[in-house]
Amino acid sequence: MITLKEFPGKTFANKQELFSYLKENKDLLIEAKKAEIYKSCDKGLSVITSQENIKKISEAVKSFEMDSEYYYFVVNSSNILDSHRDMHIDGNWEKTVKEQQGKVYLVWDHELKRSEIIAMKKDVQMFTAVIPFRLIGKDYEGDSYCLIYKVKKTAIINEEANKWLKEGHDFEASVRMQYMDIDLAIDSNDANNLKEKSNYDTFYSLIANKNDFEEINFFWIIKQAKNVMESSLVMFASNPATGRINESTEPEKSTLEDNEPPTGTHSETKSILNLNFY
Repeated sequence: MITLKEFPGKTFANKQELFSYLKENKDLLIEAKKAEIYKSCDKGLSVITSQENIKKISEAVKSFEMDSEYYYFVVNSSNILDSHRDMHIDGNWEKTVKEQQGKVYLVWDHELKRSEIIAMKKDVQMFTAVIPFRLIGKDYEGDSYCLIYKVKKTAIINEEANKWLKEGHDFEASVRMQYMDIDLAIDSNDANNLKEKSNYDTFYSLIANKNDFEEINFFWIIKQAKNVMESSLVMFASNPATGRINESTEPEKSTLEDNEPPTGTHSETKSILNLNFY
C-alpha cells in the first residue's frame, strides 16, 4: 500500500493506481495548488542569508556589481524538490519581477503588520541571478536560479532588523508566493501519460536534492510563481539550499539593473479556496 502526506486519508494499492489518480485528477489538483498562498519556509525552502558572506557574491557573479550601500536577501532558490513535491525551475520568477516591482514589502515572519515591516514596498527591488549551488551553501552539482531582494541600508525602518543586520547576524529568508503555471511529471510508460512522462524525463535530471528522497516517481513543475505582498526574514525554518555565499564561481546571468523600483500599491488580497490537499 502507498500512502502520501499530500493526500491524507487516501491509500493506493500500487504505483499504477497512484499514477491513475494523479492523471484523472490533474486539473483539479493543479487548480488547488494555484489557489493556495504558500510561504516557502513552510515547505522547507527558506534561504539562509548572511550579509557578511553574501558580499562575496560580487566575486562570483560577474554580470552585476554589489553596491555596498544595499543589503541583499536571497528569498528563493530553484531546482530543489520541496516537501510538497514541488520544484521551481529557471525563469519562474521573471514575470513577477516585472509586474510586482515596487509592490512587495520585506517584513518579519510573514506578519503583515506595521510593527513588523522591515522595508517599504518602494524600497524593495527584486531581481534574479543564477548562482552555483556551492555558493549558496549546499553540496549539489549545477546552479540555482534565485529570487533576490535589494534594499538600501538607509531604507531599513525596523530598528531591531537594522541593528542585527549591522551586527552581521544570519537570517533565513522566505517568500510568500502563489503558483501561476504548474505541470505534472510522472515516471510512467503508460500511453495515457505521454506528456507527464516527457516532463519527467526533461526535469528529473534538474532535481539537485534527489538523495533527500527514497524515490521520486512524480513531482510538480512550478513554471511560474508570483511573489505575493511580501517576503520575510524568519528566525526558525529549515532549507536544503542556503543563501550563504562561500566561494567564487561565475553563474550564468542576472536581471539586476541599476535603477530604483517604481512605487506602487498592491491590490486587495483575493480570498482563496483552501481545498486541504496538504
